[in-house]
Amino acid sequence: MKINFKKLGVCMVVLFILVGSISSLSASDWPMFQNNLRHTGYINQDTSYSTQTWTVNLDSAITTNPVLYGDKVLVGTQKGTLYALDAQDGDEIWKFELDDAIRSSPAVSNDSIYFGADDGYLYSLDIDNGKENWKFKSGDSICSSPAIDSDNVYFGSDDGSFYAITRDNASLEWQYKTDDDIKSSPAIHNDTVYFGSNDDKVYALDTDDGSVKWEYDTGDNVRSSPAIVNGTVYIGSDDNQIYAIDEESGNENWTYNAGSSVTSSPSIDERQCTLYAGTEKGSILALDIRDGLKKWEVKTGSSINTTPSIFGTNIAVGTSSGSMLMLNKFTGNNVWSYNPGYIDNFAGSVSASPVTSGGSLFMVSEDGNVYSLNTDQKIGPTSIYTYYIVAVIAGILVLLVVLKKLVYDKWKNN
Repeated sequence: MKINFKKLGVCMVVLFILVGSISSLSASDWPMFQNNLRHTGYINQDTSYSTQTWTVNLDSAITTNPVLYGDKVLVGTQKGTLYALDAQDGDEIWKFELDDAIRSSPAVSNDSIYFGADDGYLYSLDIDNGKENWKFKSGDSICSSPAIDSDNVYFGSDDGSFYAITRDNASLEWQYKTDDDIKSSPAIHNDTVYFGSNDDKVYALDTDDGSVKWEYDTGDNVRSSPAIVNGTVYIGSDDNQIYAIDEESGNENWTYNAGSSVTSSPSIDERQCTLYAGTEKGSILALDIRDGLKKWEVKTGSSINTTPSIFGTNIAVGTSSGSMLMLNKFTGNNVWSYNPGYIDNFAGSVSASPVTSGGSLFMVSEDGNVYSLNTDQKIGPTSIYTYYIVAVIAGILVLLVVLKKLVYDKWKNN
């Protein structure tokens, strides 16, 4: 048989391109809060995925973390709408509307989206068209973002209960009652689910039956969500502390006094042995995960309630004054910042964590806008606030011209 090596070579090139494209796409996904079930907030920057810069205004304030899955950016709003936007240009693909606010960040698994709402339901939607698969009723609002393993969906509710339901049909597997509402989003590792509660405790439950493996007492509400690396659970508390807790025993490894409440969830770069977190008083901290010693601190002057995202040599974190900061992860030095209002506190607060992928960063704001930034070129979209500022300047110039004419006419008449 005669082999056409030219055609064979072309086929091999096409195959490599296809494989490379598939790998890049999967590497670029950010399918849940903090990207993975251990909540490290880290993404491999070696991906070809990139988008244009754009901004789109949705129906109301946005406080949920966006999720990137394939070509879709998923965002929930305070008005109760979950949007699927085209990651390339921000165009609406579909939307799912409720009557109550969505404050639970969505999570995606096997082409289904899971999220909670203030109506007390946890919803499952089809990723392709936004059609409802099922919904499960808890006893109160759901702010906790769900975690999904091969069998179940796990989440907390403001009714104080932590739930495990089947991912296929929302049957209740087990339920564990804490002594206060649960805002913290669960992390899963080694058949154990970890989360905090406003009863001041951190919990470790068996994923099979919900039995308690251990619980750890902090000094105040635990709204921060855990991150798990190398056998240690890292989490913040309203008692101003960041805790490192042994994953198996629940014993304390170390604590760090951050000086103010830590609602920001820690992100961890395992290679650099570094934890990043923000504080209510506006500090961004880098700590050594082995002993809790501080590597660096940046004081922003604005509350940091968002969780840092780690990509390449940088971290990205949003502030209550409306800015998105990019800092060098080794030194804390400012690399670039983007503020759609151009000056602090002119635009809406950024209370949701950004999503990074390749050269793109997606951020949301309480002004109701979603922004796509180019982190390679350090550029963002022209903000709607530009037109407000231009209109104000134009108005001032017109007023000055009118005043000048009035003064001139008065002088001439005299």
